[in-house]
Amino acid sequence: MVGTRGATSGRRIGVARLHRRGTAVQRVLVVGDGSFVNEPDDPAQRRFTEQLADRIAARTRRGLDLDVVWDLAPVLHAVTGATEAWRLWRYEAVVVLVHEPHAGRTGRWRSARVGKLARQVIPALAEASRVLVVRLRSGPDEPGPEPWGGLDRSIVSSVVVQLGHDGLLEPGATRADPIADLVSALLHRAAERASLGAGRTASERRARPDPEAERQHAVDRMSERLGGVTPHLERVVLLARNTFDVPFAQVNLLDHGRVRTLAFVGAPGDTAEQPICTISVRSAGPTIIADTWNDHRLDTNPHVHGGDHPVRFYAAHPIESMDGYRVGTLCVFDLKPHDPRDVDPSVLRDLALLAEAEISALPED
Repeated sequence: MVGTRGATSGRRIGVARLHRRGTAVQRVLVVGDGSFVNEPDDPAQRRFTEQLADRIAARTRRGLDLDVVWDLAPVLHAVTGATEAWRLWRYEAVVVLVHEPHAGRTGRWRSARVGKLARQVIPALAEASRVLVVRLRSGPDEPGPEPWGGLDRSIVSSVVVQLGHDGLLEPGATRADPIADLVSALLHRAAERASLGAGRTASERRARPDPEAERQHAVDRMSERLGGVTPHLERVVLLARNTFDVPFAQVNLLDHGRVRTLAFVGAPGDTAEQPICTISVRSAGPTIIADTWNDHRLDTNPHVHGGDHPVRFYAAHPIESMDGYRVGTLCVFDLKPHDPRDVDPSVLRDLALLAEAEISALPED
């Protein structure tokens, strides 16, 4: 799990990221009330979210990106009226963990406030995402007031989960399984919609190139935290080179149409225009080009058809900012063609996620 802080609408929001290897990756956002879901340094909550990710991935048999956000009300407040800006449509499913309001006037007020905010946010998710409300109950097994009234039940489903004696989610099958079952069902339906070509699904929208001005703004925000070559990333490029048996590997940002290299082995990046990584940044998944001379997208690229050492093999996976903009790539390349079967796309993705994690872990000014 990677713990970090994402900026949203001027607020600082805690985010933890979990990833499970696989193809046809789907994304889930879990938003938890900070009164019972602690930050990822808490071992019990970390075990619960890890088990939840494991169970979802096992049921769907797909890759999984699971973002866990703690402190529910500030998150909903931050995205109210700005769902597009926060890019919630990136997620096939959004899971909201909320206390049942048994704890007197304060609990009822808090739950009603969250429900009011949710009613403003959830309709904007309907086109691409589905929402699961997990109603966590720490008191007697009796239904409390329903703060989620008025929401379209074709968009929102719910389940009740009993909390432990300490009022926290406990790790274990009895806690994770009912949530994983419902989330997996939502993801299966999302996959069916995507396979039928239903427009504006989460996967279809993720596949679109990012609006360049917004993407560049995300690069600028990230650049404020980074210097030049970043030593934390050196082990990532060394691992990438050795994994794919190539002489060159880089972690790059695409900054105003030019490469900004954060780490490299074999050869540093240059600032020439038309970097090959532009192709990868415009794609949501891996880019594997066995022989660049056979790819018409690169017919006029100076790195392929100019100079004394043309790139003939290229493989990359985009690197994303915390809010989902493709800001750069992890790439490997060679001066001779390769068999594309030598590159496992899942491993390429794992290395890109490792680079993301290293960048996220860098201290902020």
